[in-house]
Amino acid sequence: MNLRYFFTFIIPFIFCFSSSLNGFSQYKFATYTAHQSITEAITLSDKMILGRTLFFEKQAQEKPLMFQHTSVKIGQLNRLSNNVSKYIEELQNQVNTEQILYEMLAENHYKNLLFANDKTLSFKGNQLKIKIDSLYNYAVKINGHQLSQLENFYKGHFKTDTIFYDFDEHELNYFEYLFFDTSNYGIMMAMNCLLLDVKTFQLLYFGTVMSY
Repeated sequence: MNLRYFFTFIIPFIFCFSSSLNGFSQYKFATYTAHQSITEAITLSDKMILGRTLFFEKQAQEKPLMFQHTSVKIGQLNRLSNNVSKYIEELQNQVNTEQILYEMLAENHYKNLLFANDKTLSFKGNQLKIKIDSLYNYAVKINGHQLSQLENFYKGHFKTDTIFYDFDEHELNYFEYLFFDTSNYGIMMAMNCLLLDVKTFQLLYFGTVMSY
């Protein structure tokens, strides 16, 4: 199951049917829990990435002929991944997660940060695109064996020239699809999911390398 849809829709849906809470509290509990769940997954991924990176760095020191080249590729992947991750975190801090969760921001505040209009990205939105494109291009480069599990992931999550379609078969570009829910909460969760996608790809690549 796509993690973006799981954290954005499934978890809130489950909690909305909790009979022990009134309607307003159900919604608040669901949105907070979904956000908490995905941030915990991101934190866990960070710890795993650090552990895998240290492992390959150690292997490169002990067996340079076998692991030095792999360690260099992982270092560059981590750098480009961190460029995306840190930029997302900067944007999340700028809008302030707490203000979103407690509905203290004006309507479309987050949307206006990323989009100049409904289809055109703002400067900050375009900076995000540039960083995603750089990660995508490097992901293609390091997939020398054209492994389908890697290719399917980076094409499905980081290929910004992909055309998507909504339920009425209207074309959507990558960012219209990513931020289909343009509410402050919807965009915040989509950014969290993108952040988790980046970290998931790092771990997927580490796992692929370790299997050889």
